[in-house]
Amino acid sequence: MNNPRFRLFDALENTAFGRLNLRSKLTLSNMLITFFVILSMGAYVYYRTQQASRQLTSQLETNIRNRVEENLTSTSSEQAALLNSFFTALSGDTAVIGSTVKDILDKRTSLDSGIYWDATASVSRLPSGSWDNANSESASIFIPENVELTETLARKLNTLKHTELMIPSFLEDNPDIVAIYFGGTLKETIYYPNIDLANIVPPDFDVTGRVWYVDAAPENNSERKVVWSTPYQDAALNGLVITTSVPVFDAQNRFQGVAAMDVQLTQITTVVSNIQVGETGYAFLVDDNNRLIALPQQGYGDFGITDEISQLGQIIDSSTLPNASMEFFDILTGIASADQGVFSLPVGGSERFVAFQNIPEVNYKLVIIVPSNEMLTETAIVNSQIQQETRNTIAVSLLLIIGIFILASITSLAIGNRLTTPLQSLTRVANEIIAGNFDAQAEVETKDEIGTLSTTLNTMTSNIKDLVQSLEQRVKERTAALQDSLQKNERRGKQYEAVAKVTQAIITTQNLQELLPQISQVISQQFGFYHVGIFLNDAVSQYAVLGAANSEGGKKMLKRGHQLKIGEQGIVGYVTGTGKPRLALDVGSDAVYFNNPDLPETRSEMALPLVISGQIIGALDVQSTEPNAVTDEDIEVLSTLADQVSIAIQNARLYEQTQKSLAEAEAVSRQYFTETWKQLSNESKIAGYRYTPAGTIPLATEDLPEMNSNADRRSITVPIVIRGQTVGELAVLIPRQEHIKADQMDLIHAVADRVGIFAENARLFDETSRRAEREHLVSDITAKIRSTNDPREMLDTA
Repeated sequence: MNNPRFRLFDALENTAFGRLNLRSKLTLSNMLITFFVILSMGAYVYYRTQQASRQLTSQLETNIRNRVEENLTSTSSEQAALLNSFFTALSGDTAVIGSTVKDILDKRTSLDSGIYWDATASVSRLPSGSWDNANSESASIFIPENVELTETLARKLNTLKHTELMIPSFLEDNPDIVAIYFGGTLKETIYYPNIDLANIVPPDFDVTGRVWYVDAAPENNSERKVVWSTPYQDAALNGLVITTSVPVFDAQNRFQGVAAMDVQLTQITTVVSNIQVGETGYAFLVDDNNRLIALPQQGYGDFGITDEISQLGQIIDSSTLPNASMEFFDILTGIASADQGVFSLPVGGSERFVAFQNIPEVNYKLVIIVPSNEMLTETAIVNSQIQQETRNTIAVSLLLIIGIFILASITSLAIGNRLTTPLQSLTRVANEIIAGNFDAQAEVETKDEIGTLSTTLNTMTSNIKDLVQSLEQRVKERTAALQDSLQKNERRGKQYEAVAKVTQAIITTQNLQELLPQISQVISQQFGFYHVGIFLNDAVSQYAVLGAANSEGGKKMLKRGHQLKIGEQGIVGYVTGTGKPRLALDVGSDAVYFNNPDLPETRSEMALPLVISGQIIGALDVQSTEPNAVTDEDIEVLSTLADQVSIAIQNARLYEQTQKSLAEAEAVSRQYFTETWKQLSNESKIAGYRYTPAGTIPLATEDLPEMNSNADRRSITVPIVIRGQTVGELAVLIPRQEHIKADQMDLIHAVADRVGIFAENARLFDETSRRAEREHLVSDITAKIRSTNDPREMLDTA
C-alpha cells in the first residue's frame, strides 16, 4: 500500500509496540492521546481565562460608566423637573393675574363710575408734566407727560383700581414675587407695591416700549401665551430677577395691555446650590444665551471666576470672563447642541462627568459636574477581585487537569479490552449529523465491521443531505413566489390608495389651479414615477398645454408655458390627436417619443387621453427613469385615474363658470339697486327729513348746510346702509360740549339700521304700486283694443 498511514502501522508492527496485544496498544495510545489533549486543553483554558478576564474587566468598566451616566441623567432630570415646576407655577400665577385684570376690565361698565375710586380726583399732574397718585395708596399709578387724562383713560383707571382687592394679598402670599404691574395701551402704568413710580421714571416714560411689554404684545405673541424676559440684576437690590408677562384682552377681544410680574431667583439659586452629587459634585444654571443664573462657590473656584456677583445675569464669553478657564467654555459648548445629555472632559487636571438637562418652561439648562473618580470607585475594587479570582481559577484548573489525566489513565486501563475508540468516533459523527452538519463523514480506516458501519453511515448521511437540500430548494422557491405575490398586492394597494387620494382631492378642491398639482404629486408618490404631467388642450385644440407637473424639470416647463402640437409632437401630441393611449417601454427606440432636455432621465413613458363626453381635453403623461417601468396593472389603474381627472377638470370648469355667472348677477343687482335709489331721490326732490319735538320737516338740498351750521351744537353722523350700500345718513345734533356714551352711540346705529329697513320697505312698496298701475293700464288698453276691429280706433286707443 502507498498510504503513509499504513506504512507507519507496518513499521510499528515490527517494533516492540507491534508485539503488544490490542488492549495494550489501545491503553498506551489512549494515555498518550489523553496527555496531549489535556496539555492542549490546559493551554487553551489558560488563554481563554486571561481573555475572559480582560473582557469582563472592560465590560464591567463600561457597565459601571453607563450606570453612572444613567444615574446622573436621572438626577439632572429630577432636579430640572423640580425647577421647571417652580417656573410653571409662576407662569400659572402670571396667567391668573392676566385673567383677573381681564375679568375686571370686562366689568368696566359697572366698575368705571368712580364710586370706588375716582381717577380725576385722585390722579394729578406733577410739575414735570407726568401724572401721579398719592403714595399712601396700595399701587403707584403713572401716566407720561404726553398723555392727557381723558374720560376714557379715567374710566379705565377707575376699573383697574379694583385690582388692589386681590394683588396685595397675592404679593404677601408669594414672597418670591417682587412686583406686579400692568401697562395699558393708553400708556398708563399701575405698579404694586406703591414705590412712588412717578419720581423714579422719567416724565416721558412709555410703558408700551418696554421689552416685557413688546414681547407679550399680540404683534410678537400671536398665541397670547406667558413670556419670560432674560434674567437681570434688580436695581432695588432684590438680586437676580426675571420678568414674566402676559397680554390682556377684553370681552370684545381687544388688546388692553400687558400684565407682568418681577420674580427674584433667590429660591432657584438656593435650590441649585444645594444640589450635590457624590462627595464634591455640584450644579449650576444658565439660560439659552449662556447667561449665568446660579453657580456655587466651588464652581467659581474650578473655573477661575473671581467676580462672583457681577457675573450673574451676564452673557458668559471670553470678554466678560477673561480669567475663566477654557474648560468652562468647553462645557458651555458641549451643552449647546442638545436638550439633555452626559459627557466627560478634564477640568483642573482631573476627569469630570458633565450631565445637563433642559428646563422647558424657560429654556434654561441645569448642569451637574462631578469628579469621575468619585463615581467609579467600584471599578478598582472589582478589578482586584477579578484578578484574584482568575489566579484562583488557574490554580484549580491545574489541579483539575492533573486529576483528569490520572483518571483518564485509570479509565483507559479499565476499558482497554473494548474497542471504544472507533465507536466513539462514529458517535461523534452521528451527533454532528443530528445537529444538522450533513458534511460530517466517518473515517473508514479498516475493512472490518466498524469500517462497514462507517461506510453505511456515510452513505446514509449523503442521502439525507441530498434530501434536505432538495427540500430547502423547494422552500426557497415557494418563499420567493410568496414574496412576489405580496409585493404585487402591496403595489396594487398603493395604486388603489392613489385612486382614493385623487378622489379625495377632487371632492375637496374646486380650484383647477390647486387640484391638478395635487393629482400629479399623488400619482408620482404612489406609483414611483419621477415625472407626472397633466396637459390640457387650448381653446382651438391646436396645442396641448402643460397645466401641472411635479418634477423640477416639469416646473421649469410650466414657467415657460410648455406646449406640444396636437397630433404632431411627442407621445402627448399623438394621444391628444388620436384619443388613444400610448406606451413607450423604451423611449430610445420609440419614433413618437419627443426628446425633452428638461427630462433627460426618462427611459419609459406612457400618456393617456383625458376625455369628457367623447371630446379630448388633454392628456395624463407619466415618465420613469427605468425601462419597462409600466405594468399592465399600472395601465389599468392609471386609466381609471385619467377618467377621474377628466371628470375633475369638467367639474372645476363648471364650478368656475357658475361662480362667474353668480358674480355677474350680483353686479347687475347692485347696479339696479343703486339706480333705483338715485331715481327715487331725483323724483322726490327731497334731500331728507328733520325730526324735532314739533314734528317732521322735509328738507331740500339747499337746507342741509343750514341744518349742520350750528355754533352751539355738533353733528354725529351715522350712515344708513341697505344691502351693504350706503343710501343716506342719519345726523343727530347734540350740544357741542356733551360727550356721547357708547350705549347712546349703539342706539343711534340701531335707529339708522331701522330707518334703512323702513326706507327699503317703502321703496319696494312704491315700486310694487307703480308696477301694478302700469299693468292695470296695459290691461285696460288691451281690453279696449280687443273690443273694436277698426284699426284707426285701435291706434287712437293706444
